[in-house]
Amino acid sequence: MKLERHLKLSQSDVQQDRVRIAFATRDRKSIDQHFGSACSFMIYGVTPLAYELIEVAEFTETEQDKNHSKLLTKLELLDGCQAVFCNAIGAAAVRQLLTLGIQPLRAIPGTPISREINRLQEMWDNNPPHWLKRHVQPASSTQRFDAMEEDGWEE
Repeated sequence: MKLERHLKLSQSDVQQDRVRIAFATRDRKSIDQHFGSACSFMIYGVTPLAYELIEVAEFTETEQDKNHSKLLTKLELLDGCQAVFCNAIGAAAVRQLLTLGIQPLRAIPGTPISREINRLQEMWDNNPPHWLKRHVQPASSTQRFDAMEEDGWEE
């Protein structure tokens, strides 16, 4: 998988209350792609009150197959994002994203990107998902252990 075009629209510094959210999209308006075969991603900087498009990346088209090496370019692009929305995603990609600290999220095909951003902003202060809390609220040692206990433990 080859990165064909990559446009960075904003070089602004990372704000404490801003998260980077990626969306797998073909039409640039809705979430309409499988993660592994996504031909493009749009990355937004999102805060509780605003959002802005900060990057657009397009890839050469590939078939959906079991070739996991094609994920490397996408993972490099998404490094620094806190979440990625897509229609479907394979187990290997989920593991790799979580290792990078990126939360994979599924959306119904055709869900407008703006709807997911607005939903996230509505949850921000009242009931943020754990992955969002982790990025916008500095955790004390006690909170960190409580969060680890909440996530569960696997050996």
